[in-house]
Amino acid sequence: MRTVVRLVLLTLTAAASSALHAGERVGDFALIDHTGYQHHMSWYDDHDAVVILPQAVGGTDQASLSALQALYNQYADQDVAFFLINPGQQTDRQAVAQAIPNVPIPVLMDDAQLVSEALGLTHMDQAVVYDPATFEVVYRGPVQAQLEQAVRSLKAGESPELMQVASQGQMIQYGGVDGAAVSYQDEIAPIIAENCAECHRAGGIAPFAMDSNLAVQGWSPMIREVVMTKRMPPGQIDNKVGHQIKNEMNLSDEEMQTLVRWIDAGASVEGSDQDPLTELVWSDTKWTMGTPDLIIKVPPQTIPATGVVDYMDIPIDLGLTQDRWVKGSEVAPGSPEVLHHIITTVVPPEGRADPQTAFIQAINSLPEERAAAIRAQMFAAMAAGEQPDIDRIFRENPDIDVGVLLGGGDADQASVAGYAPGNAVSWNPDGVGGLLRAGSGLSLQMHYTTTGKEMTDATEIGIYFYPEGEVPAERMSGGVGNAFTISIPPQAKDHEMQLVTFVPEEAEIRSLMPHMHFRGKRMKFIAQYPDGSEELLLSVPAYSFNWQLSHELAEPLRVPAGTKILAVGAFDNSAQNRFNPDPATEVNWGEQSWEEMFMGFYEWKLVSQTD
Repeated sequence: MRTVVRLVLLTLTAAASSALHAGERVGDFALIDHTGYQHHMSWYDDHDAVVILPQAVGGTDQASLSALQALYNQYADQDVAFFLINPGQQTDRQAVAQAIPNVPIPVLMDDAQLVSEALGLTHMDQAVVYDPATFEVVYRGPVQAQLEQAVRSLKAGESPELMQVASQGQMIQYGGVDGAAVSYQDEIAPIIAENCAECHRAGGIAPFAMDSNLAVQGWSPMIREVVMTKRMPPGQIDNKVGHQIKNEMNLSDEEMQTLVRWIDAGASVEGSDQDPLTELVWSDTKWTMGTPDLIIKVPPQTIPATGVVDYMDIPIDLGLTQDRWVKGSEVAPGSPEVLHHIITTVVPPEGRADPQTAFIQAINSLPEERAAAIRAQMFAAMAAGEQPDIDRIFRENPDIDVGVLLGGGDADQASVAGYAPGNAVSWNPDGVGGLLRAGSGLSLQMHYTTTGKEMTDATEIGIYFYPEGEVPAERMSGGVGNAFTISIPPQAKDHEMQLVTFVPEEAEIRSLMPHMHFRGKRMKFIAQYPDGSEELLLSVPAYSFNWQLSHELAEPLRVPAGTKILAVGAFDNSAQNRFNPDPATEVNWGEQSWEEMFMGFYEWKLVSQTD
């Protein structure tokens, strides 16, 4: 236990110091910095101290910034984390970056002003030091000797009481709602109904219901915590950059501010003559898109209480006696507690193509000079008794379609929805569809995880057809990027990888989906155009293996032939990753959750539909 130490104020600043408030704490929080990197502050609990100073374009206290940089240079490699924080003064990341050239300290973008409020920041020259193990604030005031003394005390394992030294800098202007004036009925309930209640209800997939004012009031501390750390709503993207996403789950800055300030003001439900959450009505059907034309019942699978469940490959006979054009499909999981994912592959009547044959055909489809070089590489490897470097072949030849090896190839062939938490529906735009030929079947790769209780899963798959005789005019296509070689060192906190996927023809990109396992940390997608220009499409700064989401663009993006989609991501194989099964081991490619994958799934529609 750390020894309690009282910091003695210098005579010069004693008159300017406010009363001490021992035990003041700031809760855990997560913010995205001006470069797009998300910082979840509990991740820094292996550090000795965290130091934060406000920043704003045209409002930064330059003397304080210079003093902070000097401390950064002294302590940054000594387990002290330094941050600037923009307290909602600007949301333009580029403007913030231009205002602090050559400053290596990340700027946390507090667009809703909630973290700055929680830290007690009132002036632009006012820094905060807190203990990341306890979140207890030990210093609030200018960047001066007392701040460094607080840092040294924390590094020495001591527990100093809070010292507050008055600041004379520019005041921080806080705006937005007054939490005490927020109406549960008119403001809080609509936010819960729109963003939370579908899962947090009786029979929903969430662990508790928010179906009344008393429930929301009772769970308000938890609501505050998950909003401040961006854990909920799930699968959040960085919606301040890239393209607008149709199905994004983020709360707006205004919604976050309304919720958190209402909770901080006591979460009062008084003054409401009705409770909108009690009036919500949910469909009792498992099918969100209506009753399917064809329902496929997957054979029930009994999942043990503990242990590792091997991947299952389950063949399904669709029983189709005539060709049918598919409008969409949906998976209704029987036991979502144990069903982690399903990868669905359509098997044509003649059977699946042999992957090795498909790979050779893909190589032979390249220009002969490149194809000959690849064949020579493969022959040399086999002659030496080694496996060919498949990952290098795909990396150097991104125009090879990985999807062909996964069962694609027929331009007319339909796809059928797979499943992962938050991703169970595949639906084509009007006039777009794929063909299920008579005699077709499905191959289901099903992955289950144990929960401590034996369960039986009876999943169903629903398929929706176009009316008989109606042939949709267009087809959907897409691509898959897959790193076949992964080697993540033990204890690596941010092991970065890149992956390129080739768009062979002019196309309209519709959706993007990252895929990693327990150690997946972040991923963003960048379009690299033939003229050398680049464009950020999507950033997922806090990837979660628990939510395998396909992110659909609000408006399709037309890209020229030869466009490359660059996926840039990273893994956290350290002990700071609370999902990490074993931070002491090197992690390689594999199908099980404790192994890793690095993949990007893309849906696009070719502009030319002639082929």
